Amino acid sequence: MIFAIILCAVVVLFLLAVIVFFFYTFVRKEKESRVIFKDGDEGYFGEFYKPIFDGANYIMSQKYEEHRIKSYDGLTLYGRYLKNGDSNKTIMLFHGYRSCGEKDFSGSFKFYVDNGFNILLVDQRCHENSEGKIISFGVKESRDVISWLDYVLKTYGDDKEIFICGLSMGAATVLFSTRFKMPDNVKGIIADCGFDSPERIIRKVAKQNFRINGFLLMPALNVLCKIFGKFSVYEVSSEKALKGFDKPVLFIHGTGDDFVPCEMSIASFKAANEPKFICIVDGAMHGMSYLVDTPKVQKAFTDFIKFCEDR
Repeated sequence: MIFAIILCAVVVLFLLAVIVFFFYTFVRKEKESRVIFKDGDEGYFGEFYKPIFDGANYIMSQKYEEHRIKSYDGLTLYGRYLKNGDSNKTIMLFHGYRSCGEKDFSGSFKFYVDNGFNILLVDQRCHENSEGKIISFGVKESRDVISWLDYVLKTYGDDKEIFICGLSMGAATVLFSTRFKMPDNVKGIIADCGFDSPERIIRKVAKQNFRINGFLLMPALNVLCKIFGKFSVYEVSSEKALKGFDKPVLFIHGTGDDFVPCEMSIASFKAANEPKFICIVDGAMHGMSYLVDTPKVQKAFTDFIKFCEDR
């Protein structure tokens, strides 16, 4: 009898832990105005705080054309398009988990402008001005990439050359989008510090930050994802998505990344078909490769763009 009571208590506590973890990890927080920096960021970013701050302000100072589209499952998604003269090439930017474009692309945004790109800056579903309640770690977000791609070509002309770029969860999003058929307008994919599957990154975060055993957690957590989010954490991986993709991919990652291990980009790189390229930045933390070694990342980017355009 006592054993049964203890067992029931353990099961109840485990289920409560799973529910708390689900709401903490997947559910959108109360909508706030677009906040770029918060207390403590200056200490965290250290020497890179000023270029990040200045870059974010540069992004916010631009004049955009605002757009709203409907996702495949009925959400209103928001994005901003920066026209760069009569440029015929556009780069679509997808930010990371619980972040925004102003912060994630604060380092590289002006570089894209200076290289003659029109820029689509997307608010991913469940973030900022886009609708949604459950973050699906790139599963549903990857379908949104195709919706935005179709919209850009219809709105700005089907003669555009398109590059699709993401950082962190945004990188996973664009990698997972390669499982869908893309038009010839798409010249290449750029994935900066992306994870290789929702299941693996969630398992890693659960163990590292919450000391929860992923072996027990994931099946129960996936039930909640299916019920409330209508997706599975096992549904997609970069390895599966890239298997049938024949366009060039550039991977970028820092060896000092303690959130998304560099090994995940290396695994995705190995899974990708040729042509593929990888830029590893020694010591760079999560999302910081561009700022840690700007010349190296810029060269990798410009060489990649030239290769794609010369194909």
